[in-house]
Amino acid sequence: MMEKLNYFFAVTVTSWLLALMIITAEFYSPFKDLLKAVFTHHWIGKIAILIVVFLLVGFLFKEKQSSEKTAYYSAVGSLAVILLFFVFKFLMG
Repeated sequence: MMEKLNYFFAVTVTSWLLALMIITAEFYSPFKDLLKAVFTHHWIGKIAILIVVFLLVGFLFKEKQSSEKTAYYSAVGSLAVILLFFVFKFLMG
């Protein structure tokens, strides 16, 4: 089954989607409220969306060329963006 899943491309896409959803939820409260209303908590909503997107992207783009290096740098880069966002938000009050 795993050879039919483009794991690296799915990791790349979902890494950046997570960063986007976190930052969006912080700036646009109706998005966070929607996640809470549908999934009982905004983090549960983000996780559910990420799982669905991961599987869809992984299977729909199984033929797309992707690399482990790109997935790694995307995961680390998106985590850095999230960290920097919250540090900046904390420092700015």
